[in-house]
Amino acid sequence: MKYFEPDSAKTQLGLAYGPSALTYLENHPEGLDYIEVPFEQLRHTPEVASMQKLIPMILHCASVSVAGTVSPTPATLQAIAQAAEHMRTPWIGEHLAFVSAEPLDRGDKDAAPTSLTYTMCPQLSEAAVDQVVRNLAVARTYLGSTPLLLENSPQYFAIPGSTMPMSEFIAAVMAQCDANLLLDLSHFLITCINTGVNPRDEIHKIPLHRVVEIHMSGVSQQSGIAWDDHAAPAPPIVFELLEQVLAKVRPQALTVEYNWSATFPQPILHQHLQRVRTLLEAA
Repeated sequence: MKYFEPDSAKTQLGLAYGPSALTYLENHPEGLDYIEVPFEQLRHTPEVASMQKLIPMILHCASVSVAGTVSPTPATLQAIAQAAEHMRTPWIGEHLAFVSAEPLDRGDKDAAPTSLTYTMCPQLSEAAVDQVVRNLAVARTYLGSTPLLLENSPQYFAIPGSTMPMSEFIAAVMAQCDANLLLDLSHFLITCINTGVNPRDEIHKIPLHRVVEIHMSGVSQQSGIAWDDHAAPAPPIVFELLEQVLAKVRPQALTVEYNWSATFPQPILHQHLQRVRTLLEAA
């Protein structure tokens, strides 16, 4: 098996698991340092783990519901811990979001939680920050020494009850817990577009010194709203934001997420990876 070894002097470059990543790995076996694979993928198709014979893997996750009020089951947390141990992942990237909510019938004490099937941006408030801190403490009793990196969510609309912008929420979470940040630049851009702030200015309000990994993906515009889109190339401004971040911090990993399409153009994928490498070498 091949295992990811962090290198403080070098940012390693990888792809999110998906059809385009597998094609690229086949055509450019020396062109990637790792593949980032979702825990949920491993849970449903455990044979994916055999890919670690070819290339190191980092574990990503959308099941801890770290910013929610409904916790995952102990069985889910135990399964995440087992996957992390088997993979020897250096960390687990987890969304600063929630995927489960209270039962629709709150009067039924035996009703199951509502599964949202998608990571949802939480309320941006001090109460939500406190909830994240509590949830992290519980998760760590299962995950042991494997750290969680918290990934900023895309914000699509004004969250009821919020008292602060996303950048301030991220900073507050980082100040209240010892987790580090997985900075998704496309999520960040989406949030800035949808909330009407300048991303070039707002990026400096995030505690960039806590960034360990970076994500890049595409953005689409529908009905006047910017949306996350892993089937589209990252727009030029994402590369501009990357340059700004690299001027402040040297992340240990950078993951390009073009994993929603089996027909993502390989020439564009190669071009973007080469562009990222150039920016990393110049930083």
